[in-house]
Amino acid sequence: MYDLVLKGKFLTGGKLIEGSIGVSDGKILRVSTGELKGEETIQIGRGKVILPGLIDVHVHLRDFDQRKKETVETGTMAAVHGGITTVFDMPNTQPPVLDVKTFERRKALFERTAYADYALSFLIRNNCGDAVKAGADFYKIFMGASTGGVFSEDFEGDYSCAPGIVSVHAEDTEIIAQNPERPPEAEIRAIKRALNAAEKLRKPLNICHVSTADGIWAILQRNLPWVSFEVTPHHLFLTRKDFEGNPLLKVYPPLRDEKHRRALWENFSRIPLIASDHAPHTPEDKESGAAGIPGLETEVALLLDAVNRGMLELSDIVEKMHTNPVKIFGIMNKGLEVGKDADFTVVDLKREWTVKPDDFYTKAKWSPWEGRKLKGKVVITLLRGRIVMEEDEILEKPQGVRINAGKGSA
Repeated sequence: MYDLVLKGKFLTGGKLIEGSIGVSDGKILRVSTGELKGEETIQIGRGKVILPGLIDVHVHLRDFDQRKKETVETGTMAAVHGGITTVFDMPNTQPPVLDVKTFERRKALFERTAYADYALSFLIRNNCGDAVKAGADFYKIFMGASTGGVFSEDFEGDYSCAPGIVSVHAEDTEIIAQNPERPPEAEIRAIKRALNAAEKLRKPLNICHVSTADGIWAILQRNLPWVSFEVTPHHLFLTRKDFEGNPLLKVYPPLRDEKHRRALWENFSRIPLIASDHAPHTPEDKESGAAGIPGLETEVALLLDAVNRGMLELSDIVEKMHTNPVKIFGIMNKGLEVGKDADFTVVDLKREWTVKPDDFYTKAKWSPWEGRKLKGKVVITLLRGRIVMEEDEILEKPQGVRINAGKGSA
């Protein structure tokens, strides 16, 4: 007898299967096409599908001196509301996570207030001693200035000393200084530099929010097994024309012309990771020119809507937001298999709804997709066998714990 049995359709091995998942003590104990008995049984009805818990490897949760923009609490509530069970927290906070003391402050904050499970990062800029001592789950390097302004002046040196996998914001600081609009060449040049260093050092590297045709082609042509990359929903679904009609859509790297967006879709099957780059700002900050787009509560729904429009498969979402994050970042305790955490994202593929940012849990009460009707919605989020969100309502107190992440394999 299991503590909990989930019954319904679930996605495994790229196929939809009708069956049961047995859970005890927050872990998956059996995945079966037959009947299982549990102390509690949750029947997932018709039209709904049980996905493994989805992971967002690029999230800015602010807090510290920027509590007005977002807190770990509100950001992780937004995550589980959007069907994300694990978030990767970025370190360009205020103050930035550049030393062990600030890392420990960040860790304590998550331990108290996180609603989703989480990975903790450390920002590297000529501080290798602290990076080694901190013991983060992953490391972040900015090749050029972004929100927070802290960037590496010696990318190869900082990357070479990183104790684990590095996520890199690849935009060239010289080009940015010459052209603050950050043309495609700013990303392309930085990506090529990062690839040269990765080829030389043979260390795991994840290139964040790739947005250009030449950028994605450079990565794919080099084909280094220890290099991964991510693409955001806003770069997949929006273009520079959208920004011209709405200056709130300022983001780094910027929204691109249609040819770049098309290149991302032409290579969609080869994109390893989809991540939101959730970047909450107050409306006042956005009007003053802050860069960033909130995305935790819309990214899965946008992808489900794209499934309904025949643009991708449900298995693509699982691959790029569960299977590959687990593999690339060496997450030991996640996965739809026996012994792993019982994290699930239940979606209703046929549910139509209208995006209303006022109903979001993030403090950033705006969205590029405000008023948009989408088909496909997250209806239940489970974390280690407990329902933490159902039908837009957060049901539990903070339950999030730090993931067990290895060195990563990219």
